[in-house]
This record gives sequence, structure tokens and C-alpha cells, in this order.
Amino acid sequence: MQQRHMISESVFLGGRVIRKTLPVLSPQPGAPPLKRLMLPQGELAQFHDGIEPIRYLAYIELRPGALRGNHYHKVKREYVYVIGGKTELLVQDVNSGDRAMVPLNSGDLAFIETGIAHTLRPLTDGQAVEFSAA
Repeated sequence: MQQRHMISESVFLGGRVIRKTLPVLSPQPGAPPLKRLMLPQGELAQFHDGIEPIRYLAYIELRPGALRGNHYHKVKREYVYVIGGKTELLVQDVNSGDRAMVPLNSGDLAFIETGIAHTLRPLTDGQAVEFSAA
């Protein structure tokens, strides 16, 4: 029987914010390009694989009670990958005022389009990586 490894995806604000939960896998042929491998030597998470380069990369420490972000970008589209912990991504379309709360857990990858105000509200201690092509 062939195993299928699907990336779970949720869409917010009409597709301007997307959360993907990467599947946890054992190394094997046919695995999806974005994945989390649980290896004997520890986890390996591949959260970017594409032609779009990474020009900006930042580490984020998540601490409950300490909000991160609370801004938006006019040009920069960005990704946030949660390495560990739990946080809420609060998003608002600056043009329409539409809002959403995106729950993010370890292994989740969020894409944030331009014009979306965003704030991370950590629920537990954790770590994340933020990256973009701009």
C-alpha cells in the first residue's frame, strides 16, 4: 500500500494568508518537497524549496505575553515557520479591515501577503524563522 503525505493547508483573508502544516515523515522516496523528517539524530524540517530566493532571514524567539510584529509591508511578502511552541498569528487586511486569527504550532508554515497587518501572540515559549524574497 502506498503512503500519501499531504500538506494540510488553511486559507485566511481570502487567500492573502495561508497556513501549511508540514507532514512528519520517515525518510522515503516520493516525499513532498516541504516536510519534517524525524530522524534518529533529530528533526530536519524543509520549509522552503522553490525558485524564489531568500533575501531576508530572521530568527524569532517566542515568549508568552510578548507580542511580535504588529506591522504590515507594502512590498515584502513573507513566510513564518514555527520551529517549536504555539502562537497565534493575528492578521488584518489593511484595505478591507477583515481580520482573522491563525493558530500556528510547531511545524506550521504561514505565508503573509503584502497589505496584511500581522502580529504573533505566543501562547508558549518557542522559536520561529521569518523569511522573504524582498
